[in-house]
This record gives sequence, C-alpha cells and structure tokens, in this order.
Amino acid sequence: MIPRRFVRCNTLPAIACSRVLSATAIALSFVAGPVAAADAYPSKPIRVIVGFAPGGSADFTARTVGQALTEMFGQQVVVDNRAGASGMIGLNLAANAAPDGYTLAEATMTTHGIGPNLYKKMPYDPVKSFEPIALMVRVPLAMFAHASVGGTTLKDVVALIKANPQKYRYASAGNGSPPHLVAELFKLKAGVDLLHVPYKGTGAAVPDVVSGQINFMIDGPPPFLGHVKAGRLRALATANAKRLDSLPEVPTFTEQGYSGMEAGLWYGMLAPKGTPRAVVDRLNGAINQALKQPDVRQRFTAASIEVIGGSPQEFADYIQAELKRWGEVARAANIRIE
Repeated sequence: MIPRRFVRCNTLPAIACSRVLSATAIALSFVAGPVAAADAYPSKPIRVIVGFAPGGSADFTARTVGQALTEMFGQQVVVDNRAGASGMIGLNLAANAAPDGYTLAEATMTTHGIGPNLYKKMPYDPVKSFEPIALMVRVPLAMFAHASVGGTTLKDVVALIKANPQKYRYASAGNGSPPHLVAELFKLKAGVDLLHVPYKGTGAAVPDVVSGQINFMIDGPPPFLGHVKAGRLRALATANAKRLDSLPEVPTFTEQGYSGMEAGLWYGMLAPKGTPRAVVDRLNGAINQALKQPDVRQRFTAASIEVIGGSPQEFADYIQAELKRWGEVARAANIRIE
C-alpha cells in the first residue's frame, strides 16, 4: 500500500491519481523485486556445471562446497560434469543458461587463465559472459624430480640442465594444461632448455616420472608425496608464497632465487552474466561461510588444498590478473592450440 503522504491524490483528478498510484507501485516493485528475489532464493535445486570429469580436484572442490551449500540452503546443489575441450563445453553451457542463480559454473585456471590465451576461438568470453561469485580454493604446485637426477638443490639441478641442453624431459598433464604452462614459466625464469612430453592427464604421467623415463614434473603434490617419502622422487621447490604443510622441508622457488613462480590450480564459482546482484551476493556469502566450516576446511587441508574465499570483485580482479599473466607466458613460449 502506498502511503497518502507521498501521493496527494486529493489534489488530482481521479484518472490522474490512478495513473500516479500505478506508476509509483511499479517503481517500488522494481526496488523491492531483487531484494524479495534474494530473500526467496534458492527455492529449487541449483546446478553447478563442472567442465571436467569426476574424480579430479575440480570435481572434488565443487562437490565439497556444494554439499555444504545444500545443508545451508535446504535445497540440493547438484554437480553436473560436462567434460571436454579443456572445460569449454561445460562453461559454454553455463554461459547460455538463464541468469537466475539456478545454474552456476566452476571456473578454473584452465578455463579462465590459460585457455583463453591459447585458443583462437572460444564459444564464450571469459569475462563478459559471467558474473564472478567467489574464488574458493587453490592447489599449490611443486616441482618433482626423479631420484636419478643429480644435484641436491634447485640451483644444482638448473646448472645440470644448462650443462646438458635437450637432455632432460618434463611431463605435463597435456598441451595447454596448467602443469605445462607453469613448467614453461620455470624455463623462462631459469633460462633452461627442457623437452616437453605431454600426457593425457596427471595420472597417466606419474608412472613414467616415478620410473625415471621422465626427469621432472610440476603439478599438485598429492600423487607424488608417497613416492617422495619412499625416496623414488625428490621435491625440489614449491610454487607458493610460503612453504607447504605437506612438504615443510621443501623451500619455495622464491627462497631459491626464482621469484614470480607462485602458481596453483585454482577453483572459483561463476554465474551467467545478468544474474541479479542480490543473488550473487547471497551466493558469495554462503560460499564464504561454507569455506569456514571446520569439516570443509579439514577435507581441503587433507588434500593439500588451500582455502581462499573473498568478494566477487576480488575474484573478478584475480581472473583479470591470471588472464594477463598466462597470456604473457603463452606468447613468450609460443604456445598456441588450434
């Protein structure tokens, strides 16, 4: 009901008064609409599209956060794996979904850092097609070497590689994958010449690194930790601002004289462009709350995953910085995927 003190109908003809009241009611509905929508959200299940197969860190992150959101919202948060084309199939599906908060997408270092700099054509714009919600977690990377590689420190190993160009090989999870680009960044920083051997995923590469067919790999620690403990591999450096809890004795790249090597497999949440700001803010608050829950933090810590969190604007800025950074690396290393 519109208070009479705001609309003095007694001074207007009946028809004019009716029009004023109608216009005022419409205007107020636009003001109240987003707030009411946010208060009622969510009123049905939410789908989170993950552009990668089940079982990996992208899937694990989405399901861990999704389970916490399900409990908080009282509505099911369902993970929908749409793997293919380095995550682009799933992200394109999300970019074209209704901007109502009921279809979300998980952004990764691949989809919103590396990929846009490698492919000539993409079905979506990594910035213009989405509303950033929150950066959720990050998997710090580390450099591992087979035990047969000489030297005890990273600088020793760099000297060895420089003395034997094209002799040593490094593995990656595939052309254009984060381990590939981070290894190329290391090559640029250290001024070394290593041969790249791409595999179809980290799991396929690990056995050859462990057997010594491949000399080095930069990737997330979990698949390598047991082999480091057994003495088959050595951890040379961590690509992080501080030492990792899972490898406390291993110095960072920066500690060893190679600054600018901080890199991690990160995961954040997006919504289609045009999703109401009130809904984005509600999701951001819920995700940040979920990331603070002890059981959620424990699950991530056990998997060597760092909890991040933050505002939508902080995530937007992070995406822009990642696009710029990996674009520079891709151009310097002349990496393109047709």
